[in-house]
Amino acid sequence: MPLLTQCGQGMGELVPAGMVRAREPEAELLMLKAKAAIKENDWGDARSYLQKIVRGHRLAPNAAEAQLLLGDVHRQLGNYRDAFKQYDTVVQSYQNSSLYEQALNRQLSLATDAATGKLQVPVFWGAWEAPMDSSVVEEWLRKVISNAPYDEMSATAASVLAKYLVDIDRPYEAIGAYSELAQKYPDSKYAPGAQLMVGKLWAQSRTRGDRNPANLRHAQEAYEDFCLRFPNHAGVREAKAGVQSMRSLLVQQQLDVGRYYLERAKEYDSAIFCFRDVIRQKADNPEAAKVAATLLQQAEAAKKANAR
Repeated sequence: MPLLTQCGQGMGELVPAGMVRAREPEAELLMLKAKAAIKENDWGDARSYLQKIVRGHRLAPNAAEAQLLLGDVHRQLGNYRDAFKQYDTVVQSYQNSSLYEQALNRQLSLATDAATGKLQVPVFWGAWEAPMDSSVVEEWLRKVISNAPYDEMSATAASVLAKYLVDIDRPYEAIGAYSELAQKYPDSKYAPGAQLMVGKLWAQSRTRGDRNPANLRHAQEAYEDFCLRFPNHAGVREAKAGVQSMRSLLVQQQLDVGRYYLERAKEYDSAIFCFRDVIRQKADNPEAAKVAATLLQQAEAAKKANAR
């Protein structure tokens, strides 16, 4: 017998199973009426009957089922926040019920649909519809991650959250979410893709105007971690190509820095250091090394001329 919330206590407060009544005929009759209304798509009446159970018969054997069905009815009515709350009550108050996992799955389904834009809510008094507010979607997904008893369910929610953060243009938060997913659920089917995405997002920082060389190093490290952790994965070729690309870009950035010192700052010692470093890394970027050799001669000549 599941643990249930005691009548008169706050939602989510558990009491011993012995508090549950063996039968409540009135609650049984209300459930029959609710299910008949659901069968006829009469969502208003169904909601009314189910609310009477969850409010007035909290210790009835069918209270958990009523709470779950009430969530389904609210979803049908487009009351998505209320639906999520009803499912959450099942999760919090009926943790030993067979309906606990069903409620979690419904929460995950609702949050996933919200994240992918399938749920639309009215705005400006119903003038048009728009996706759910991002703060709500994020809250839902994080709640599922926190409550889910199985790693795969939590990992699924974490994967949806990470992708959602990318979709709403919060890439650095997405990097954190993907990193956490790869570290926290290493055996999940999502872990390899998450680790690869960490590298991709760091690498893409250049296209967003963030030319911090540390980002390229982060990307390189993420790709290298992928190769170490998932050596037999199909994505290894892409990761290895990512490592080489980041090395090449880092050499190119060093060349650009040296060119700045030579042509604009007139700091010839710094320029010479940069060009020699680029030449040393010829294997990673042969073209940059070739240019650096020419510029090195110019920097050395400029240094001599400046010393006279």
